[in-house]
Amino acid sequence: MAPHVLAMSATPIPRSLALALYGDVSLTQITDLPPGRIPVETHIIEGNEHGFEEMYDMIFDELESGGKVYLVYPIIEQSEQLPQLRAAASDLESISKRFLNYNCGLLHGKMKSDEKEEALRRFRSGETQILLATQVIEIGVDIPDASMMVVMNAERFGIAQLHQLRGRVGRGSRKSKCVLLASGPSSCMRLKVLENSSDGFHLANMDLLLRGPGDLLGKKQSGHLPEFPVARLEIDGNILQEAHLAVLKILGSSHNLDWYPKLKAELSMRQPLSSLGD
Repeated sequence: MAPHVLAMSATPIPRSLALALYGDVSLTQITDLPPGRIPVETHIIEGNEHGFEEMYDMIFDELESGGKVYLVYPIIEQSEQLPQLRAAASDLESISKRFLNYNCGLLHGKMKSDEKEEALRRFRSGETQILLATQVIEIGVDIPDASMMVVMNAERFGIAQLHQLRGRVGRGSRKSKCVLLASGPSSCMRLKVLENSSDGFHLANMDLLLRGPGDLLGKKQSGHLPEFPVARLEIDGNILQEAHLAVLKILGSSHNLDWYPKLKAELSMRQPLSSLGD
């Protein structure tokens, strides 16, 4: 049957995936990379002094070999409330001084449309070789020459979002890499799944498991909420799918549950006021 609604996502956020698993939705997965794509090499580095020096060395080597580099930040300006977070606009001067032989650009969501387009044009043409940006580049940016991405404070992003960001590199014929800088050992452990997998649906499932489905009927996009007394969507998805198929089989033959006395008895105990049978 042709669908009335077709929803597509490379890496659905936890609530979106939960809605797909919980709702009356058929899932189809595309597991192959587009033709010509080379898998992106991912590195998890702790964001201490040694880690930053290692990251800077990797950036320098990439630039020297003709590559272009994204630096992705969780915020635009330095925040007094979150002093531990690196900020794109605040880092522009220090990054420019460290890589004096290369030009840096800035891109974030508060810029005007023409300013954003100009920043991307300069990066695409090679006028700038380093682009400091926020997650505004997560969707719709295609620059095949971009061959390295560094994500600052990577623990501030979800697994699915990091995989989506990682997809901004490795779009050309050049071998590409993604470096995730995390604030501590525990954050590094959580991000290891990205180092070991490039399967977007697997990573989305891991994100759902780690962060929870959120509020299916509200605005909360993640979190473990006590909605169901028995099952958990992020763990029991396979059982849910099997139950869904079983229901389709039963209802496909008849809505009369007298043919399924055990099921009818179970439903009677769980929903005594429901109208069962025809």
